[in-house]
Amino acid sequence: MQQPMMATEPPEAGTVRSMLHIARILFLVIGIISIVVGAITLIIIIGIVPLIFGIVDVIGYLRLKEIETMVNQHQYEQAKPKTIVWMIIGFILGWIIVGVLVLIAYLKFDPAITWQRSQMQGGAPPAGYAPAAAPMAAPTPAAAPAPAAAPAGAQAPFCAKCGKPTTYIPQYGRYYCYTDNLYV
Repeated sequence: MQQPMMATEPPEAGTVRSMLHIARILFLVIGIISIVVGAITLIIIIGIVPLIFGIVDVIGYLRLKEIETMVNQHQYEQAKPKTIVWMIIGFILGWIIVGVLVLIAYLKFDPAITWQRSQMQGGAPPAGYAPAAAPMAAPTPAAAPAPAAAPAGAQAPFCAKCGKPTTYIPQYGRYYCYTDNLYV
C-alpha cells in the first residue's frame, strides 16, 4: 500500500505569503503617492509630512519583502514577531488596508508554526490537518439500469387530449404524452 505524501508546508503559509505580498505592493504604491504629494506640496511646510510618510511606506515595502523571504524559507517563528510593527504602521500609514492584510498574515502564522513544530517532532500533521493524499482518479460512472419494459401485453394508450400514442416511462411506471407534456 502506498504511503500518503506529507505536505512540505502548511496551507496557511500560502495565505501568509499572499497577504504579505499584497500588503507589500500596497505599501509601495501608497509610498510613491505620498512621496509625490509631499514633493509637490513641499513649498508649504506641511509637504514634509507626506514625504516622510512615503519614505516610511517604502521602508515598509522593503521590510515586508524580507519577511516574505523568511516565510519562503519556512522561518515562520522568526518572521511572525517582525510583522507586528509593520501591521501597526500599515494601519496608520497604509490607509488601513495594509494593516488589515498584515494582521491576517500575522494570525495565520500560529497554525503554520504549529504545523511546522509537529513536522519536526514526528511528522504527523496536527489535529485538523489531513495528510496530503495521492490524487484521486475520477469515479467511474455507475451503469444505468436497464429500462423497464412496458407492461407485457399492454399496448400504449393514446393521449386523451391530442389522440397521439404515449410513451411508457419506466422510472415512474406511467405513460407520458410528449406533445401535451402530461402523464396519462
